[in-house]
Amino acid sequence: MSYFEYILVKRPVIAAVKDLSDLHSIPEEKIAAIFVLGGDIFSLPKIVKAAVELDKLVFLHIDLMKGIGKDKYGMKYLAEEVGIDGIVTTKSYLVKEAKKYDLITIQRLFILDSSAFETGVNIIKSSKPDLVEVLPGLILPHVISDLTEALEQPIIAGGLIKNQEQLEDILKTETLAVSTSSKELWEFERKDS
Repeated sequence: MSYFEYILVKRPVIAAVKDLSDLHSIPEEKIAAIFVLGGDIFSLPKIVKAAVELDKLVFLHIDLMKGIGKDKYGMKYLAEEVGIDGIVTTKSYLVKEAKKYDLITIQRLFILDSSAFETGVNIIKSSKPDLVEVLPGLILPHVISDLTEALEQPIIAGGLIKNQEQLEDILKTETLAVSTSSKELWEFERKDS
């Protein structure tokens, strides 16, 4: 189990933030990691600096970032100059490039039907990310079970999770963590830890 996985067992909610102002709402003791879901090359250093000051791991959803090359030079810049901990992406080639710079990789999958499930499993087996984020997060528990059976990587659920009951139901499955932009859910604390 990696250090990142270990801290997610203790604090399973990942705060998905869109800008610097969202960081002010993060409860320090309950959130260990953030997903940055937007911005540009100019705002990113400020967001990363603020997150590091809060002692949070920073993951950039590279597909949504403006002004950073979606190539090996972009990955090198993010790892060596900006200092992020990892990336979130839907693109397999970015997972492979990010691994060259020791970034933690999270590949995002959209599971909409059985065909998307099969294609997604094949993509993950090929790109070998460290973790997989599955959207929408409210997919039925047996789909999560099938996915964890088919893959080696831990699963993060994301998207459309709106209340604590849904969050708790997801965490009763084999899902490691939940990413959410819902600030109310950032207050969640695992009772069984």
